[in-house]
Amino acid sequence: MPNLTTRRTALLFAACFSVTAIGLAAPARADGIAVDHAWARASAGGATTGAAYFTLTGGAQPDTLVGVSTPAASKAELHETLVENGITKMRAAASLAIPAGKVVSFAPGGYHVMLTGLKQPLAAEQSFPLTLTFAHAAPVTVDVHVQGLGHATPMEGHDHMHMQ
Repeated sequence: MPNLTTRRTALLFAACFSVTAIGLAAPARADGIAVDHAWARASAGGATTGAAYFTLTGGAQPDTLVGVSTPAASKAELHETLVENGITKMRAAASLAIPAGKVVSFAPGGYHVMLTGLKQPLAAEQSFPLTLTFAHAAPVTVDVHVQGLGHATPMEGHDHMHMQ
């Protein structure tokens, strides 16, 4: 049986680890809206465009995502990818309804934040801030982590424009 000092040390370690893990995994929140898993792919060559992706979970009340901004690009816009008559198209979306308690995935092939006029290439292992503005909730700023060019999400190949 472990002595009292060993048990206290183990409990202290477990408590510190739990607080650290919670801090690392905690999504950015505003008024119940949670934004997490924000990422982008590294720029290819001298590309001046990019895209950011994340998971957004609605709060207790419905809201609307009405804008996005970042100092990393001249312009950031909500975009969606859709297929019409067998042709894949991408278009800007002025806003996006966020149902209460529902998950909206921003992922390749679906909703995303289009970044144009990048101030510098997106480099793997770096990050940049992205601010999401809502009709009712306070703005949320997240750090978008840049992944390597070959990065794939577990959701790729599935329908990304759904709301759960």
